Amino acid sequence: MQLRRTRRDRAAGRSAARRPLTRASLAHGLTTGLLGGLLLGLLSALLATPARAEQIPQNPGGEIVFRGNYWRDRNTRVLNPTVDVRQELPGRVGVNAHYVLDAITSASLAAGANTDQPFTELRHEAGLGVDIPLPGKTTISASYSYSTESDYFSHNAGLRGKFNLFQDNTALVFGLDYGHNTVGKRLGPTGYLIQGVLQTVHLVALWSQVLGKRLLGTASYELTSASGYQNNVYRPVPGEQTLEIENLPTQRLRHVGSLSLHAMIPTRSTLVPHVTLRPGLRGHYDSWNLRAINPELAAYVPIGPVELRGLFSFYTQWDVYFYRHEGDDLANVFPGSPYYKSATIRELGYFTSDTKLGKYSTYSAELQLKWRLSFLRGSGPLSRRLSRTVIELTGGMWFADQAVGNQFGIPFTSDDPRGPAGCSLVCGAGFASLGLYIPL
Repeated sequence: MQLRRTRRDRAAGRSAARRPLTRASLAHGLTTGLLGGLLLGLLSALLATPARAEQIPQNPGGEIVFRGNYWRDRNTRVLNPTVDVRQELPGRVGVNAHYVLDAITSASLAAGANTDQPFTELRHEAGLGVDIPLPGKTTISASYSYSTESDYFSHNAGLRGKFNLFQDNTALVFGLDYGHNTVGKRLGPTGYLIQGVLQTVHLVALWSQVLGKRLLGTASYELTSASGYQNNVYRPVPGEQTLEIENLPTQRLRHVGSLSLHAMIPTRSTLVPHVTLRPGLRGHYDSWNLRAINPELAAYVPIGPVELRGLFSFYTQWDVYFYRHEGDDLANVFPGSPYYKSATIRELGYFTSDTKLGKYSTYSAELQLKWRLSFLRGSGPLSRRLSRTVIELTGGMWFADQAVGNQFGIPFTSDDPRGPAGCSLVCGAGFASLGLYIPL
């Protein structure tokens, strides 16, 4: 699911601005426990090697992909329709375009604001890309995207180089991305006030290696530098006397490393000729002293024209150096909420109430079905094209061991005063996706 955490945090945070003690954001687990884990598989899929796990590949020549994503927790609903178009031109030059709409509906009900009216935030994103083949099995890719919402505007440009070596047994990918983000604060229904600019530089290096007839290994390293305004203007920080807007460092350097394997295991069954297992491990460390580890396990099972994929992912992180839990007995502060004494603020210089920068763990599980409509194959060109159409259906659940941002549980949890802001011992959310791949 293509959900942008930072901007969505801000959108959910506007509801919290009306009730200062509301923790406003979507769960970081969607981007870490789920998307962070799925990134391993997506990166591996970019490298076309003989040991590739997916049994239903992209349509040659081009395709258009329609996908609808849905995310639901107690306080927030996200509808995320997307359109991706890919077409190969003469000379094997590939062009692609995409459009993304995020429709977020949220309210601060978790903080006890039962009279709050939900609001809806829309984010639009459009982008273009081109893939240019060069001699020596080398491909250069360039991309640009722009996204806009009521108080956040983002430009992103990227450059990739892919090199296939040693009879396609080795693949290397190097990438550079630059982002320029204008951060604002919403003032009324239409106005906004610019708060600052955030610039990001992202470097990635990928190595994929065929290790055997049925074994593929992938390793990656990513370095991200963020410079500029990184506060959420809608996130208040409870102190001894007053509420203040969080103050985060203007510089952040992130290191991310990942390893994964694709192991194809043959069977004696004609219905299920083989099963592919993909274990993966992802680690994170940054200059704010946030450390995280994210193991996962995926299994691919082809059954005729159908492919099933199961995925389980675990994510755990340790808090940043300026995150504190103090003053749990303070009136009007939820138990477990970050609370800063004046001395602590003076000592650190930075402070935040973002629970996603604290210590927590998440679990996610999903099941995906891909079905190629090969039964439509006939003698005509239209029927042959339709027979290459693929339907994709995905569903899953996400759980956290404590409230993370706005994730205070789906309806099977009750308002238990033992948990922070109404979350019981387990906080969770559900997500689903429906995709349609149509060849061009």
